[in-house]
Amino acid sequence: MAKATEAAIPEPTSDLRPESRATPSYYLHAFLDNFIPLAFVLLLWEGVARLEIIHPALFPTVTEIFTKMWGLTLEGIFLKDVAHSLLRLLSSVFFAIIVGTICGLLMGTSRWVEKIIIPPLNFFLAIPGIAIFPIVILWFGLTEKAIIFTLSFEASLSIMLNTWGGVKSVDISLINAGRALGANDYNLFYKVLLPAALPSIITGYRQGFSRAWRILVAGEMLASIGTGIGFRIFEARAFLASDVMYAGVIIIGILGFLLERVALRSLEIFTVQRWGMVREL
Repeated sequence: MAKATEAAIPEPTSDLRPESRATPSYYLHAFLDNFIPLAFVLLLWEGVARLEIIHPALFPTVTEIFTKMWGLTLEGIFLKDVAHSLLRLLSSVFFAIIVGTICGLLMGTSRWVEKIIIPPLNFFLAIPGIAIFPIVILWFGLTEKAIIFTLSFEASLSIMLNTWGGVKSVDISLINAGRALGANDYNLFYKVLLPAALPSIITGYRQGFSRAWRILVAGEMLASIGTGIGFRIFEARAFLASDVMYAGVIIIGILGFLLERVALRSLEIFTVQRWGMVREL
C-alpha cells in the first residue's frame, strides 16, 4: 500500500470581478474619474482669481501657480525637494512595515502579546501624530532621524492594528479544515492564515502610508532642515510667496494620489487577485 502523504492546502482561486482587476482600462477610468472633477475646480479657481475678489498676492491664478511650479522644476529645486521627501517617506514606511507587520502577527497569534500591546496601541492611536514630534526633537534634535522616527512610529501603529485585525478575523473553520487535511503549523500560517489576513494587512500599509505622508509635510515644516516639500512651503510663507506655497500644496496632492491611489492600490488589487480572498475592492 502506498504510504499516505501530507495533504496540501489547496491554493485559493480568485473570484475578483473583471472591473476590479489592475488592467489598463482600470487606470483609464480611475484617471478620468479623478481628472474631470479636478479640471472643473481648477477652471473655477482660475476664473475667481482673475476677478480679483481676493487679493492676487493671497489667491494667485492657476496659470501663475503652474508657471512658478514649472520654473522651480526646471531649476531643480522642486525635484530636489521631492526626492528628499520621498526618501524620508519610503525609508520610514519600510521600517514601519517590518515592525508593524511582525507585531501585528504576534498579537494575532499570541494572547499574552495581544494583552501587552493593545492598551498602549490604543493610547497612541488617540494622539495626533504630529503631537509627539516636539518630544522626538528633544531626543534627536532637528535632524533627519527625528522625522524618520516619528513617521515610522506613527505608520507602524496603523499597520499593527490592521494586521492584528486581519489575523483575528480569519474564519476558524479555515484553520480547522487545514488541520483536518494534515497541514502543519508552517502550512497553516503561510497557506491559510496569512492569505486570509493579507487584504487587511495591505489596507494597513495604505493607511500607514497616508498617516506618514501627512505627518511628513508637517514635520519638514517644524524641523526646517533645508530640504523637502514641507520646508519649501514654510519658507515661502516667510516671504509671502503664495504661488510657491500653492505649487507645493499641489505637488503634495499629486504625489499623494500617485503613490496611494496608483502604486499602493495596484499592490492591493494584485494581492487580493493573487490570493482571491475578496470579491470586489
